[in-house]
Amino acid sequence: MDINKYVGSKIKEYRKKKGMNQTELGKKLGVAQNTVAGYEKGEWEVSYDNLFKIAEIFDISIDDLFPATKNDNEYKALQNASKVAETKDLDYDDMILIKKITEKALSLESDKRKELMDNIKFAVDFFEKKD
Repeated sequence: MDINKYVGSKIKEYRKKKGMNQTELGKKLGVAQNTVAGYEKGEWEVSYDNLFKIAEIFDISIDDLFPATKNDNEYKALQNASKVAETKDLDYDDMILIKKITEKALSLESDKRKELMDNIKFAVDFFEKKD
């Protein structure tokens, strides 16, 4: 993965969400419009200072400009599972199953993901009817 292109695509995404053009972002960063264009195309590496400025301008974490790592994804999945566990009586194996279901769903193409979710919904509906 080309990290400069990834970061550039995220800068463009957040800039558009804020309704800004490249010139406006450039002025806030103290760089020319063609520099912002170079960032967004991944042709130029964004300085650390400008990465922090960009995060501040868009009101995001600097992490939002970079791809998640495997450890980040696992941590977030377990963190979400532990939130569920705080309110329900779930054990470790239950949380691992929830994590696996989540990872599987995220790894599937949309038609296969829908099929998985339909099957999970069927099982949930079945148990709701028993109550």
